[in-house]
Amino acid sequence: MAVVPAILCGLTLTSAHPYFGQAGHVATQRETPSWTESSLSWANRQTCRWLSNCETTDSGGKDSLYQYSHSNQQQPLSQILPNTLPGASSFWTSGFERPETWSKEEHISRKIPQYVYDYTPYVHLFSGEQFWPCDIAEHLVHTSPYANYTLIRSMENDRTLDNLDELNEFGHFAYLKSEDNVEERPDWLGGSSNIPRGPEGIFDQHSDRVLKNPSLRKEQVQGEKRWNDVGRHGPEDRRKSSDRLEERGGHSSAPAVLIVVPKEDGIVDAFWFYFYSYNLGNKVLNIRFGNHVGDWEHSMVRFRNGTPEAVYISEHGAGEAYAYHAIEKYGKRPVIYSATGTHAIYATPGLHPYVLPWGLLHDQTDKGPLWDPNLNHHAYVYNYTSRHLKSSAQTPYAPVSWFNFRGHWGDKIYPMSDKRQYRLWGQYHYVSGPLGPRYKNLGRKKVCQRMQAQCIIKHWLGDEEGSDDGEKRLPGEEMIGDDVEVPEQTEQVGGREDGRAGIRQWT
Repeated sequence: MAVVPAILCGLTLTSAHPYFGQAGHVATQRETPSWTESSLSWANRQTCRWLSNCETTDSGGKDSLYQYSHSNQQQPLSQILPNTLPGASSFWTSGFERPETWSKEEHISRKIPQYVYDYTPYVHLFSGEQFWPCDIAEHLVHTSPYANYTLIRSMENDRTLDNLDELNEFGHFAYLKSEDNVEERPDWLGGSSNIPRGPEGIFDQHSDRVLKNPSLRKEQVQGEKRWNDVGRHGPEDRRKSSDRLEERGGHSSAPAVLIVVPKEDGIVDAFWFYFYSYNLGNKVLNIRFGNHVGDWEHSMVRFRNGTPEAVYISEHGAGEAYAYHAIEKYGKRPVIYSATGTHAIYATPGLHPYVLPWGLLHDQTDKGPLWDPNLNHHAYVYNYTSRHLKSSAQTPYAPVSWFNFRGHWGDKIYPMSDKRQYRLWGQYHYVSGPLGPRYKNLGRKKVCQRMQAQCIIKHWLGDEEGSDDGEKRLPGEEMIGDDVEVPEQTEQVGGREDGRAGIRQWT
Protein backbone atom coordinates (compact mmCIF):
# COMPACT_ATOMS: atom_id res chain seq x y z
CA MET A 1 0.00 0.00 0.00
CA ALA A 2 2.90 2.35 0.60
CA VAL A 3 3.85 2.14 -3.08
CA VAL A 4 0.77 4.05 -4.28
CA PRO A 5 1.40 7.17 -2.14
CA ALA A 6 5.05 7.09 -3.21
CA ILE A 7 4.13 7.00 -6.90
CA LEU A 8 1.55 9.79 -6.53
CA CYS A 9 4.02 11.79 -4.49
CA GLY A 10 6.64 11.45 -7.22
CA LEU A 11 4.24 12.45 -9.96
CA THR A 12 3.06 15.48 -8.00
CA LEU A 13 6.58 16.61 -7.19
CA THR A 14 7.69 16.22 -10.78
CA SER A 15 4.75 18.24 -12.13
CA ALA A 16 4.84 20.92 -9.43
CA HIS A 17 7.18 23.90 -9.26
CA PRO A 18 10.71 22.51 -9.66
CA TYR A 19 11.86 23.56 -6.20
CA PHE A 20 10.24 23.98 -2.83
CA GLY A 21 10.43 27.38 -1.21
CA GLN A 22 12.26 30.33 -2.72
CA ALA A 23 14.91 28.60 -4.75
CA GLY A 24 16.01 31.73 -6.55
CA HIS A 25 16.36 32.35 -10.27
CA VAL A 26 15.37 29.13 -12.03
CA ALA A 27 17.57 29.72 -15.06
CA THR A 28 20.72 29.59 -12.92
CA GLN A 29 19.70 26.32 -11.25
CA ARG A 30 19.13 24.09 -14.25
CA GLU A 31 22.00 21.74 -15.11
CA THR A 32 22.92 19.21 -17.79
CA PRO A 33 22.36 15.45 -17.66
CA SER A 34 26.12 15.02 -17.23
CA TRP A 35 25.97 17.39 -14.25
CA THR A 36 23.27 15.26 -12.64
CA GLU A 37 25.01 12.02 -13.60
CA SER A 38 28.13 13.21 -11.75
CA SER A 39 26.50 12.32 -8.44
CA LEU A 40 28.66 10.27 -6.10
CA SER A 41 25.62 8.17 -5.23
CA TRP A 42 24.63 5.27 -7.50
CA ALA A 43 21.05 5.55 -6.22
CA ASN A 44 20.93 9.24 -7.13
CA ARG A 45 22.19 8.55 -10.64
CA GLN A 46 19.63 5.81 -11.24
CA THR A 47 16.83 7.93 -9.75
CA CYS A 48 17.65 10.72 -12.18
CA ARG A 49 17.92 8.31 -15.07
CA TRP A 50 14.63 6.50 -14.51
CA LEU A 51 12.36 8.82 -12.48
CA SER A 52 13.40 12.40 -13.32
CA ASN A 53 13.54 14.64 -16.36
CA CYS A 54 17.21 15.48 -16.80
CA GLU A 55 16.92 17.26 -20.15
CA THR A 56 17.91 20.71 -18.96
CA THR A 57 19.94 23.56 -20.35
CA ASP A 58 23.70 23.45 -20.66
CA SER A 59 25.64 24.79 -17.67
CA GLY A 60 29.07 24.71 -19.26
CA GLY A 61 30.33 21.62 -17.46
CA LYS A 62 33.07 23.34 -15.46
CA ASP A 63 30.50 24.86 -13.07
CA SER A 64 30.35 21.65 -11.07
CA LEU A 65 33.31 22.70 -8.89
CA TYR A 66 33.89 25.93 -6.97
CA GLN A 67 36.78 27.84 -8.50
CA TYR A 68 38.76 31.01 -7.87
CA SER A 69 39.04 33.85 -10.35
CA HIS A 70 42.59 34.88 -9.34
CA SER A 71 45.62 33.21 -7.77
CA ASN A 72 46.28 35.89 -5.15
CA GLN A 73 44.19 34.36 -2.37
CA GLN A 74 42.80 36.73 0.24
CA GLN A 75 41.18 36.13 3.60
CA PRO A 76 37.37 36.19 3.81
CA LEU A 77 35.81 38.77 6.14
CA SER A 78 35.09 36.24 8.89
CA GLN A 79 38.80 35.30 9.12
CA ILE A 80 40.17 38.83 9.39
CA LEU A 81 41.70 39.66 12.77
CA PRO A 82 39.00 40.75 15.27
CA ASN A 83 40.53 44.21 15.77
CA THR A 84 40.22 44.94 12.04
CA LEU A 85 36.98 43.10 11.31
CA PRO A 86 34.19 45.56 10.51
CA GLY A 87 31.32 45.16 12.94
CA ALA A 88 28.06 44.04 11.42
CA SER A 89 26.21 46.75 13.33
CA SER A 90 28.38 49.45 11.73
CA PHE A 91 27.20 48.29 8.32
CA TRP A 92 23.75 49.63 9.19
CA THR A 93 25.03 53.18 9.72
CA SER A 94 27.17 53.29 6.59
CA GLY A 95 24.66 55.13 4.44
CA PHE A 96 25.70 58.31 2.69
CA GLU A 97 22.64 60.38 3.57
CA ARG A 98 23.05 63.59 5.58
CA PRO A 99 19.64 64.36 7.12
CA GLU A 100 20.82 67.75 8.35
CA THR A 101 20.83 68.88 4.72
CA TRP A 102 17.27 67.74 4.01
CA SER A 103 14.63 70.32 3.31
CA LYS A 104 11.42 70.29 5.32
CA GLU A 105 9.59 68.71 2.40
CA GLU A 106 12.25 66.03 2.03
CA HIS A 107 12.07 65.21 5.71
CA ILE A 108 8.27 64.88 5.55
CA SER A 109 8.47 62.65 2.47
CA ARG A 110 10.77 60.28 4.36
CA LYS A 111 8.79 60.11 7.59
CA ILE A 112 7.03 56.84 8.36
CA PRO A 113 3.42 57.51 9.41
CA GLN A 114 2.61 56.52 12.99
CA TYR A 115 -0.26 54.31 11.87
CA VAL A 116 2.27 51.99 10.19
CA TYR A 117 3.79 51.27 13.60
CA ASP A 118 0.41 51.09 15.30
CA TYR A 119 -0.49 48.12 13.09
CA THR A 120 2.87 46.35 12.78
CA PRO A 121 2.34 42.57 12.76
CA TYR A 122 3.60 40.51 15.66
CA VAL A 123 5.35 37.30 14.59
CA HIS A 124 5.11 34.09 16.59
CA LEU A 125 8.21 32.03 15.81
CA PHE A 126 8.03 28.26 16.21
CA SER A 127 8.90 27.09 19.71
CA GLY A 128 11.20 24.34 18.42
CA GLU A 129 12.83 26.44 15.71
CA GLN A 130 16.49 25.69 14.89
CA PHE A 131 17.12 28.60 12.51
CA TRP A 132 16.10 31.93 14.01
CA PRO A 133 15.98 35.46 12.55
CA CYS A 134 19.31 36.80 11.36
CA ASP A 135 20.98 40.08 10.44
CA ILE A 136 21.84 40.55 6.76
CA ALA A 137 24.94 42.52 7.86
CA GLU A 138 26.15 39.53 9.89
CA HIS A 139 25.27 37.32 6.94
CA LEU A 140 27.68 39.32 4.77
CA VAL A 141 30.52 38.70 7.21
CA HIS A 142 30.16 34.93 6.86
CA THR A 143 29.59 34.70 3.12
CA SER A 144 31.74 35.37 0.06
CA PRO A 145 30.64 36.69 -3.35
CA TYR A 146 30.60 34.19 -6.20
CA ALA A 147 29.72 34.35 -9.87
CA ASN A 148 28.09 30.94 -10.20
CA TYR A 149 30.85 28.73 -8.70
CA THR A 150 33.75 31.18 -9.09
CA LEU A 151 34.91 33.44 -6.27
CA ILE A 152 34.80 37.18 -7.06
CA ARG A 153 38.13 38.24 -5.59
CA SER A 154 37.65 41.97 -6.10
CA MET A 155 34.76 42.02 -3.61
CA GLU A 156 35.86 39.31 -1.19
CA ASN A 157 36.95 41.67 1.59
CA ASP A 158 35.31 44.95 0.60
CA ARG A 159 31.58 44.25 0.48
CA THR A 160 29.22 46.13 2.78
CA LEU A 161 25.53 46.89 2.77
CA ASP A 162 26.33 50.11 0.93
CA ASN A 163 28.32 48.68 -1.98
CA LEU A 164 26.70 45.30 -2.53
CA ASP A 165 25.18 46.52 -5.79
CA GLU A 166 28.67 46.56 -7.31
CA LEU A 167 28.10 42.83 -7.82
CA ASN A 168 25.30 43.64 -10.25
CA GLU A 169 27.62 43.29 -13.22
CA PHE A 170 27.09 39.56 -12.66
CA GLY A 171 23.30 39.98 -12.46
CA HIS A 172 21.37 36.94 -11.18
CA PHE A 173 24.55 34.86 -11.46
CA ALA A 174 25.97 36.50 -8.29
CA TYR A 175 25.69 34.46 -5.08
CA LEU A 176 26.62 35.07 -1.43
CA LYS A 177 28.11 31.67 -0.63
CA SER A 178 28.56 30.44 2.94
CA GLU A 179 32.21 30.22 4.02
CA ASP A 180 31.29 27.33 6.31
CA ASN A 181 29.94 23.88 5.62
CA VAL A 182 26.26 24.41 6.38
CA GLU A 183 25.86 20.81 7.54
CA GLU A 184 28.21 21.59 10.43
CA ARG A 185 25.61 24.14 11.59
CA PRO A 186 27.85 27.13 12.47
CA ASP A 187 26.41 29.44 15.12
CA TRP A 188 25.80 32.37 12.76
CA LEU A 189 23.65 30.17 10.54
CA GLY A 190 21.22 29.30 13.33
CA GLY A 191 20.90 32.80 14.77
CA SER A 192 20.26 31.51 18.31
CA SER A 193 21.54 34.79 19.73
CA ASN A 194 18.61 36.50 18.01
CA ILE A 195 15.81 34.63 19.77
CA PRO A 196 13.28 37.32 20.77
CA ARG A 197 13.46 38.14 24.46
CA GLY A 198 10.58 37.94 26.88
CA PRO A 199 10.21 39.81 30.18
CA GLU A 200 13.26 40.03 32.39
CA GLY A 201 13.48 37.15 34.81
CA ILE A 202 11.02 34.88 33.02
CA PHE A 203 11.69 34.10 29.36
CA ASP A 204 15.13 35.73 29.35
CA GLN A 205 16.58 33.36 31.88
CA HIS A 206 15.64 30.42 29.66
CA SER A 207 16.75 31.98 26.37
CA ASP A 208 20.13 32.88 27.91
CA ARG A 209 20.61 29.28 28.96
CA VAL A 210 19.60 28.08 25.52
CA LEU A 211 22.27 30.26 23.95
CA LYS A 212 24.89 28.62 26.15
CA ASN A 213 23.46 25.13 25.81
CA PRO A 214 21.26 24.37 22.76
CA SER A 215 20.14 21.12 24.38
CA LEU A 216 17.98 23.19 26.73
CA ARG A 217 15.64 24.25 23.92
CA LYS A 218 12.79 22.25 25.51
CA GLU A 219 13.22 24.27 28.67
CA GLN A 220 13.07 27.43 26.56
CA VAL A 221 9.66 26.37 25.27
CA GLN A 222 8.47 25.74 28.81
CA GLY A 223 9.66 29.24 29.69
CA GLU A 224 7.69 30.63 26.76
CA LYS A 225 4.53 28.94 28.03
CA ARG A 226 5.09 30.43 31.46
CA TRP A 227 5.67 33.82 29.83
CA ASN A 228 2.22 33.68 28.23
CA ASP A 229 0.63 32.95 31.59
CA VAL A 230 2.00 35.91 33.58
CA GLY A 231 1.43 39.62 33.87
CA ARG A 232 -2.35 39.74 33.84
CA HIS A 233 -3.71 43.26 34.09
CA GLY A 234 -6.75 44.18 36.10
CA PRO A 235 -9.73 46.06 34.66
CA GLU A 236 -8.35 49.33 35.98
CA ASP A 237 -5.37 49.11 33.61
CA ARG A 238 -6.55 50.88 30.44
CA ARG A 239 -3.19 51.37 28.75
CA LYS A 240 -2.87 50.41 25.09
CA SER A 241 -2.47 46.69 24.64
CA SER A 242 0.54 47.28 22.37
CA ASP A 243 2.25 49.07 25.29
CA ARG A 244 1.61 46.11 27.56
CA LEU A 245 3.06 43.72 25.01
CA GLU A 246 6.16 45.87 24.62
CA GLU A 247 6.79 45.51 28.36
CA ARG A 248 6.85 41.75 27.82
CA GLY A 249 9.68 41.88 25.34
CA GLY A 250 9.72 40.68 21.75
CA HIS A 251 13.06 42.32 20.96
CA SER A 252 15.36 40.42 18.60
CA SER A 253 18.97 41.34 17.92
CA ALA A 254 18.22 40.65 14.25
CA PRO A 255 16.69 43.78 12.72
CA ALA A 256 13.65 43.54 10.51
CA VAL A 257 13.37 45.74 7.41
CA LEU A 258 10.39 48.04 6.89
CA ILE A 259 9.70 49.39 3.39
CA VAL A 260 6.77 51.80 3.09
CA VAL A 261 5.33 52.33 -0.40
CA PRO A 262 2.87 55.21 -0.95
CA LYS A 263 0.50 54.69 -3.89
CA GLU A 264 -2.54 56.23 -5.55
CA ASP A 265 -6.00 56.70 -4.00
CA GLY A 266 -4.69 57.10 -0.46
CA ILE A 267 -3.11 53.63 -0.44
CA VAL A 268 0.06 53.00 1.55
CA ASP A 269 1.61 49.51 1.65
CA ALA A 270 3.86 48.72 4.62
CA PHE A 271 6.14 45.76 3.86
CA TRP A 272 7.92 44.02 6.72
CA PHE A 273 10.82 41.80 5.62
CA TYR A 274 12.24 39.06 7.83
CA PHE A 275 15.63 37.52 7.05
CA TYR A 276 17.01 34.13 8.08
CA SER A 277 20.47 32.86 7.16
CA TYR A 278 19.21 29.33 6.53
CA ASN A 279 16.09 27.61 5.27
CA LEU A 280 15.59 24.03 6.41
CA GLY A 281 13.37 22.33 3.86
CA ASN A 282 10.54 19.98 4.76
CA LYS A 283 10.49 16.19 4.47
CA VAL A 284 8.48 14.04 2.09
CA LEU A 285 8.38 10.33 3.03
CA ASN A 286 11.20 11.14 5.47
CA ILE A 287 13.39 12.63 2.69
CA ARG A 288 14.26 16.30 3.07
CA PHE A 289 14.17 18.66 0.10
CA GLY A 290 14.72 22.37 -0.46
CA ASN A 291 17.45 23.43 1.97
CA HIS A 292 19.12 26.71 1.07
CA VAL A 293 21.34 29.43 2.53
CA GLY A 294 19.52 32.74 2.96
CA ASP A 295 15.77 33.15 3.36
CA TRP A 296 13.61 36.24 2.84
CA GLU A 297 9.98 36.28 4.02
CA HIS A 298 7.59 39.20 4.24
CA SER A 299 4.23 40.48 5.34
CA MET A 300 2.39 43.52 4.05
CA VAL A 301 -0.32 45.67 5.60
CA ARG A 302 -2.32 47.75 3.12
CA PHE A 303 -3.69 51.05 4.41
CA ARG A 304 -6.20 53.36 2.79
CA ASN A 305 -6.20 56.89 4.21
CA GLY A 306 -4.48 55.62 7.34
CA THR A 307 -6.88 52.72 8.00
CA PRO A 308 -5.71 49.09 7.62
CA GLU A 309 -7.67 47.19 4.98
CA ALA A 310 -5.80 43.95 4.34
CA VAL A 311 -2.80 41.85 5.39
CA TYR A 312 -0.69 39.76 3.03
CA ILE A 313 1.69 37.01 4.21
CA SER A 314 4.27 35.13 2.11
CA GLU A 315 4.27 31.34 1.74
CA HIS A 316 6.68 29.45 -0.53
CA GLY A 317 6.88 31.99 -3.35
CA ALA A 318 3.18 32.82 -3.12
CA GLY A 319 1.02 33.71 -0.11
CA GLU A 320 -2.40 34.51 1.33
CA ALA A 321 -4.33 37.77 1.72
CA TYR A 322 -6.77 38.50 4.54
CA ALA A 323 -9.09 41.35 5.33
CA TYR A 324 -7.77 43.20 8.37
CA HIS A 325 -10.88 42.46 10.43
CA ALA A 326 -10.40 38.70 9.87
CA ILE A 327 -6.77 38.37 10.88
CA GLU A 328 -5.91 37.47 14.47
CA LYS A 329 -4.82 40.47 16.53
CA TYR A 330 -3.20 41.35 19.84
CA GLY A 331 -4.89 44.63 20.55
CA LYS A 332 -5.17 46.14 17.10
CA ARG A 333 -1.93 44.70 15.74
CA PRO A 334 -2.07 41.64 13.43
CA VAL A 335 -0.57 38.34 14.61
CA ILE A 336 1.14 36.01 12.15
CA TYR A 337 3.01 32.72 12.51
CA SER A 338 6.40 31.69 11.12
CA ALA A 339 6.74 28.00 10.21
CA THR A 340 9.61 25.95 11.56
CA GLY A 341 12.55 25.59 9.18
CA THR A 342 10.99 27.13 6.07
CA HIS A 343 9.78 30.32 7.82
CA ALA A 344 6.73 30.45 5.56
CA ILE A 345 4.13 32.69 7.20
CA TYR A 346 0.60 31.65 8.13
CA ALA A 347 -2.36 33.30 9.80
CA THR A 348 -2.97 30.51 12.33
CA PRO A 349 -0.97 28.04 14.44
CA GLY A 350 -1.02 24.36 13.51
CA LEU A 351 -0.19 22.12 10.53
CA HIS A 352 -0.35 23.58 7.03
CA PRO A 353 -0.25 21.06 4.15
CA TYR A 354 0.73 22.28 0.69
CA VAL A 355 1.40 20.88 -2.80
CA LEU A 356 1.03 17.18 -1.90
CA PRO A 357 -2.09 15.22 -0.80
CA TRP A 358 -2.61 13.60 2.61
CA GLY A 359 -0.37 16.13 4.35
CA LEU A 360 2.78 14.43 3.06
CA LEU A 361 4.33 17.89 2.77
CA HIS A 362 3.43 20.44 5.43
CA ASP A 363 4.61 23.36 7.51
CA GLN A 364 4.09 23.69 11.24
CA THR A 365 3.48 26.82 13.34
CA ASP A 366 2.74 27.48 17.00
CA LYS A 367 2.75 30.23 19.62
CA GLY A 368 6.49 30.19 20.21
CA PRO A 369 8.61 33.28 21.02
CA LEU A 370 6.82 36.50 20.10
CA TRP A 371 8.82 38.79 17.81
CA ASP A 372 7.98 42.50 17.75
CA PRO A 373 9.70 44.05 14.68
CA ASN A 374 8.95 47.56 15.97
CA LEU A 375 11.63 47.13 18.63
CA ASN A 376 14.51 46.67 16.16
CA HIS A 377 14.24 47.53 12.49
CA HIS A 378 15.52 49.74 9.68
CA ALA A 379 12.92 51.73 7.79
CA TYR A 380 12.80 52.91 4.18
CA VAL A 381 10.48 54.70 1.77
CA TYR A 382 10.15 53.33 -1.75
CA ASN A 383 8.99 55.07 -4.94
CA TYR A 384 7.68 52.18 -7.01
CA THR A 385 7.42 54.20 -10.25
CA SER A 386 11.09 55.23 -10.24
CA ARG A 387 12.13 52.11 -8.29
CA HIS A 388 14.10 54.31 -5.95
CA LEU A 389 14.60 53.44 -2.27
CA LYS A 390 15.39 56.09 0.33
CA SER A 391 16.25 55.75 4.00
CA SER A 392 13.52 57.02 6.29
CA ALA A 393 13.61 59.91 8.71
CA GLN A 394 13.43 57.29 11.49
CA THR A 395 16.66 55.54 10.36
CA PRO A 396 18.31 58.15 8.11
CA TYR A 397 21.78 56.57 7.98
CA ALA A 398 20.58 53.13 6.89
CA PRO A 399 22.33 52.05 3.65
CA VAL A 400 20.32 51.36 0.51
CA SER A 401 22.55 49.63 -2.05
CA TRP A 402 21.97 46.19 -0.53
CA PHE A 403 18.37 46.55 -1.72
CA ASN A 404 19.56 47.02 -5.31
CA PHE A 405 21.64 43.81 -5.24
CA ARG A 406 20.38 41.61 -8.09
CA GLY A 407 21.99 38.38 -6.96
CA HIS A 408 21.15 35.60 -4.54
CA TRP A 409 21.46 35.79 -0.76
CA GLY A 410 22.99 32.34 -0.47
CA ASP A 411 24.82 29.49 -2.21
CA LYS A 412 24.10 28.36 -5.73
CA ILE A 413 22.45 24.95 -5.94
CA TYR A 414 25.07 22.34 -5.03
CA PRO A 415 26.25 20.19 -7.97
CA MET A 416 25.50 16.48 -7.91
CA SER A 417 29.23 15.83 -7.42
CA ASP A 418 28.83 17.36 -3.95
CA LYS A 419 28.26 14.59 -1.41
CA ARG A 420 25.65 16.76 0.36
CA GLN A 421 23.45 16.85 -2.72
CA TYR A 422 20.84 14.40 -3.97
CA ARG A 423 17.93 14.55 -6.37
CA LEU A 424 14.66 12.65 -6.35
CA TRP A 425 11.55 13.17 -8.52
CA GLY A 426 13.08 16.33 -9.92
CA GLN A 427 13.60 17.84 -6.47
CA TYR A 428 16.94 18.67 -4.85
CA HIS A 429 18.21 18.40 -1.30
CA TYR A 430 19.98 21.79 -1.65
CA VAL A 431 18.72 24.57 -3.92
CA SER A 432 19.89 28.11 -4.62
CA GLY A 433 19.44 30.95 -2.19
CA PRO A 434 16.70 33.54 -2.84
CA LEU A 435 16.69 36.92 -4.50
CA GLY A 436 16.04 39.95 -2.28
CA PRO A 437 13.11 42.26 -1.42
CA ARG A 438 13.33 44.27 -4.64
CA TYR A 439 11.85 41.24 -6.43
CA LYS A 440 8.74 40.96 -4.25
CA ASN A 441 6.57 43.18 -6.48
CA LEU A 442 6.53 46.17 -4.12
CA GLY A 443 4.57 48.19 -6.66
CA ARG A 444 1.72 45.68 -6.80
CA LYS A 445 -1.75 47.01 -7.45
CA LYS A 446 -3.46 44.04 -5.85
CA VAL A 447 -2.78 42.97 -2.29
CA CYS A 448 -1.34 39.66 -3.52
CA GLN A 449 2.23 39.37 -4.73
CA ARG A 450 1.67 37.54 -8.01
CA MET A 451 0.26 39.77 -10.72
CA GLN A 452 -0.96 37.01 -13.03
CA ALA A 453 -2.89 35.08 -10.35
CA GLN A 454 -6.34 35.84 -8.97
CA CYS A 455 -6.12 37.69 -5.67
CA ILE A 456 -8.62 36.39 -3.13
CA ILE A 457 -8.84 38.40 0.08
CA LYS A 458 -10.19 36.09 2.76
CA HIS A 459 -12.65 37.42 5.31
CA TRP A 460 -12.18 34.42 7.59
CA LEU A 461 -9.46 32.30 9.19
CA GLY A 462 -9.26 28.55 8.87
CA ASP A 463 -10.51 26.31 6.10
CA GLU A 464 -14.08 27.56 5.81
CA GLU A 465 -15.72 30.95 5.60
CA GLY A 466 -16.95 32.15 8.96
CA SER A 467 -14.73 29.74 10.91
CA ASP A 468 -13.03 32.56 12.81
CA ASP A 469 -13.39 36.32 13.05
CA GLY A 470 -9.78 36.97 13.99
CA GLU A 471 -10.43 38.71 17.30
CA LYS A 472 -8.10 37.29 19.95
CA ARG A 473 -7.01 38.22 23.43
CA LEU A 474 -3.50 39.18 24.41
CA PRO A 475 -1.26 36.44 25.78
CA GLY A 476 -2.15 36.04 29.44
CA GLU A 477 -5.25 38.24 29.32
CA GLU A 478 -8.90 37.32 29.70
CA MET A 479 -10.20 40.05 27.41
CA ILE A 480 -8.99 42.98 25.36
CA GLY A 481 -12.06 45.17 25.59
CA ASP A 482 -12.07 48.32 23.49
CA ASP A 483 -8.57 47.70 22.19
CA VAL A 484 -9.84 45.45 19.41
CA GLU A 485 -10.66 47.59 16.41
CA VAL A 486 -12.58 46.82 13.24
CA PRO A 487 -11.82 49.22 10.36
CA GLU A 488 -14.52 51.75 9.64
CA GLN A 489 -16.35 51.91 6.32
CA THR A 490 -14.56 53.65 3.49
CA GLU A 491 -16.88 56.62 3.50
CA GLN A 492 -16.11 57.23 7.16
CA VAL A 493 -12.34 57.29 6.77
CA GLY A 494 -12.17 60.95 5.90
CA GLY A 495 -13.43 61.86 9.36
CA ARG A 496 -10.49 60.28 11.10
CA GLU A 497 -7.80 62.71 12.13
CA ASP A 498 -4.99 60.15 11.75
CA GLY A 499 -6.25 59.27 8.26
CA ARG A 500 -6.13 62.89 7.11
CA ALA A 501 -2.74 63.48 8.69
CA GLY A 502 -1.34 60.30 7.18
CA ILE A 503 -2.41 61.04 3.64
CA ARG A 504 -1.05 64.59 3.77
CA GLN A 505 2.41 63.19 4.38
CA TRP A 506 2.33 61.29 1.10
CA THR A 507 0.84 63.92 -1.23
